[in-house]
Amino acid sequence: MNITIWSEDFWLPKNTTWNDFNQLENSGVQMPRIHDLVYVYPLAGLLYLTRVLFERCISQPLGRLLRIEDSRPTIRKLSNHHKLSDNKQVKQSTRIGPLGKFSESTWRFTFYLSIFLYGAFILNNKSWLWDTRHCWLNYPNHSLTSDVYWYYMIELAFYWSLVFSQFIDVKRKDFWQMFIHHIATICLLSFSYIVNFVRVGTLVLVVHDCGDYWLEFAKMAKYARAQRLCDTMFVIFAVVWFITRLCYYP
Repeated sequence: MNITIWSEDFWLPKNTTWNDFNQLENSGVQMPRIHDLVYVYPLAGLLYLTRVLFERCISQPLGRLLRIEDSRPTIRKLSNHHKLSDNKQVKQSTRIGPLGKFSESTWRFTFYLSIFLYGAFILNNKSWLWDTRHCWLNYPNHSLTSDVYWYYMIELAFYWSLVFSQFIDVKRKDFWQMFIHHIATICLLSFSYIVNFVRVGTLVLVVHDCGDYWLEFAKMAKYARAQRLCDTMFVIFAVVWFITRLCYYP
């Protein structure tokens, strides 16, 4: 058994070779190509800039309208009222305030909802949404359509933007856990794209996205001190998560 990193025995189903991909592409079938992933990086940068503008122009004004205060502790305030070491003062002064958390959740809510609606829209007329056997039948002769291509590219760019922004934003306690999560997600998306498992990949994406925006909405309500709305949204998130992740996904 060939155990190189691109071993056909490891990546591809029986009786399928990388040569089949080349033959299909030469015959006019649009196939995923590894160099497509290069375009993800500028798209990730564009998404990060969009996030910055969105938070400054939409999220933060909305938060202030809801009277959410940016009550981050500062070194000066802590020095006047607490006898803390210099290192602890600096650490405390870099905590993100409620307005910052609200802004981040608003951006993620907007993205998750938008990408879920896009995914649901493009998959509505795809055969594999209604019969998952079509994820594998006639593989690898699955033409990559432009709508699925952009679905993958935008999702990949978003997770790359999260990786980049982790080193720019205020460092959280779960920094390394989220970093590993994002890298794992990027690897799964990238490898499934390269071997043209995009049909099942789109199903995994839409199943995961349909619950995330409910959670972000619940967080927004929490920061806005709307506890009843927060509880309602969290219950909806729990129900959606159970149905999609523990029932439909398996």
